[in-house]
Amino acid sequence: MPFPFLAAIGAIGKIGEKLIVDKDKKVEFAYKAQELAFKSMEVMLTTKTTPWVDATVKILYALKAFFRPVVGGLMTAFGAWMHYKGQDLGAIHAIFDGAFPAWGVSRYAEKVKKKDKEEYDEWS
Repeated sequence: MPFPFLAAIGAIGKIGEKLIVDKDKKVEFAYKAQELAFKSMEVMLTTKTTPWVDATVKILYALKAFFRPVVGGLMTAFGAWMHYKGQDLGAIHAIFDGAFPAWGVSRYAEKVKKKDKEEYDEWS
């Protein structure tokens, strides 16, 4: 499956960021790693096999994008409900309370990173 391959690309990228000292080379390395991840995703989405396999892959990518905010919202709602009931869950309560806002911050960071990449490509 390509999903472990994508995880391996991310792990290699993190190692490369720690080992490369030159900032320009670090940016170039990160760009190449991200480009490789996007190409592998594109290959996964455009590869033609049997129709049910194609549909399953596309549905899995769509579900990932759909369930991240939904699960974050449900976790935050559960945390708020536990506050309302007056039950303390200890340190895990902070995870429930911050799940949806954390997803929002993560989404914003992804958008900013994408915008910065587009601007960088524009000037390259």
